[in-house]
Amino acid sequence: MLEYLYPLRTYLIVAGVEKPNVMTADWVVPLSFNPKLLGVAIGNQRYTKKLIDENKEFVVAVPTIELLKDVWTAGTVSGANKDKSELLSLTFVKSEKVSTPSIKECQANLECRVVDAVQTGDHTFYVGEILHASEGDGFADGKPDIENYRFIMHASFGARFTTTDSKIIKP
Repeated sequence: MLEYLYPLRTYLIVAGVEKPNVMTADWVVPLSFNPKLLGVAIGNQRYTKKLIDENKEFVVAVPTIELLKDVWTAGTVSGANKDKSELLSLTFVKSEKVSTPSIKECQANLECRVVDAVQTGDHTFYVGEILHASEGDGFADGKPDIENYRFIMHASFGARFTTTDSKIIKP
């Protein structure tokens, strides 16, 4: 029944220091302004979970539609079996506050330290304190530029994606 929550924004989660891994995640949610917290649900069988558990940190990267092929690959290939950096056209760059790298091509990178992990059935819900956020041209003063950039939304489970519209609708 979770499919009724879609479409959801799609993000890239980077975990790991020595050999960083990138996975796709839709289940990312803001939790608190003060302290700045976000949550991400990661499947218990995922390689990314193992890396987050080992390093107690992760980066949430915000892709645009131009990165859709990489987003799909990051979500369908296991980093436990294949070094995804060989498959992806993404560039890892040094993060400011965590050892896990950020992604140069993404329009924002939120560097997080794990402050809590809650078992929620077949997923672990990680609460991350945002230690630093970097933004590209797709954001101005923390607001997304939806006129010039198309942020990815997963339309439903599987290979169905959509994007933001530049039209602003006010109530």
